[in-house]
Amino acid sequence: MSLFSVPSKFLSFFILVFLLALFSGCSTTKNEKNYSASQLLRQSKKLSKNDEPEKAKTKIQQLMESYPDSKERIAATMLLADIHFKEEEYEEAIFHYQKFTELYPAHRFVDRAHFYEAMSNFKLTDLASRDLTPVNSALEGFQEFIKTFPKSSYSKPAKLKITQCLDILAQNIFEIGKFYYRTGSYQSAIKRFKNLKVEHPNHPHILETDFLLGESYYREQNFSEASAYYKNVIKSSPKSKFAKEARLRLKALR
Repeated sequence: MSLFSVPSKFLSFFILVFLLALFSGCSTTKNEKNYSASQLLRQSKKLSKNDEPEKAKTKIQQLMESYPDSKERIAATMLLADIHFKEEEYEEAIFHYQKFTELYPAHRFVDRAHFYEAMSNFKLTDLASRDLTPVNSALEGFQEFIKTFPKSSYSKPAKLKITQCLDILAQNIFEIGKFYYRTGSYQSAIKRFKNLKVEHPNHPHILETDFLLGESYYREQNFSEASAYYKNVIKSSPKSKFAKEARLRLKALR
C-alpha cells in the first residue's frame, strides 16, 4: 500500500504523531542546552553537597564542554578535584588539582589546590607497603608549599603533615633496621640505624636504636663500638629497660 492510498484521516494522524515527537525531542534538547554556565555550576555544587558525586561530575563535564571559556570553569575545575578527593579517588584528585595550578597559577585559591594535591599524595600512603613514593611526594609537596605560601591559612596543617611524613619515613627506616637485625644481617642493620640517628635524631625509638646498634656490634664482635653504644644508652636513660640490658652486656664484656 502506498502512502497516497492511505485514507486522509489516518495520514493526518501519522503526521501529527511525527510532529509531536519531533518537537518534544527538540524541546528536550533545547532545555538541556539552555542551562547557563552558572546554572550548571550551581547544580553540580548542589549534587555534590547531596552526595551525588557522579551526577555532579556529569554536570561539570557539561559545563566544561559547553562553556570552555567561561569564568565558571575555574570553580568547576576545583570542585571536580574536591569531589574526587572526597570520594577517596586520590590519583584523579591529584590530576585535577595539578590542572588547576597549571591553568590558574595566580588565582587566589591556588594555595588550596597545592595543599590538597599534597594531601592527596599523603592519603595514598599505604603503611603496610614498602613503597613510600606517595609519602615522599607528599613531603616534597608540603615543604614546597611552605616555601611558596608561608602566610597561607594552610601553612599550619601543612607543617603538621610534614612532621607526620617524617615520622612515617623514620619509622620505616627503624622497622627495616629491626628486620635486618632479626635476620642476622647486622651490617645492614647498623647502616639503617645510623641513618636513622643522622636523619631523624628526635625519633621516639632513638634509645632502642642505640641499644640495637650496640647489640649489632656485639654480635659482629666489635666490642669497643658495642660498649660505646651501651654506655650512651645508660647515659641517655639510666632507668630504662634498655639501660638495664646494656649494663648486663658491659658487665659481660668486662
